Amino acid sequence: MSGFPMQLAWRRFVGLLRDLGYRPLKSHRGPVRQFFNPTRSPNLVSFHEPHSGDTLHKATLYDSLRKLQLSPDEFVQLLGRR
Repeated sequence: MSGFPMQLAWRRFVGLLRDLGYRPLKSHRGPVRQFFNPTRSPNLVSFHEPHSGDTLHKATLYDSLRKLQLSPDEFVQLLGRR
C-alpha cells in the first residue's frame, strides 16, 4: 500500500481519531485509552498508548484500522488531510 506509514506518533493518531469524531473518555490508570463517538460504528474503541517512544508501528496501525473499520486507503486519505 503506497503512502501507508511505517510508524505514526501517538498524538497524530489521536488527532485522526478526533477527525473521525471520537472523543477520549476519562482515563483510568494504565496504558488503555478509550474513545467514544455516538454516531459511528463502532462507537467505543480502545487502544494501548505506547509505553516508550510514543510511536505506533505499522502492525499496530493495521490492528487499529481493523478496530475502526477503516481501509488502509481511507486511513492514508485521513493522514493527507492533516
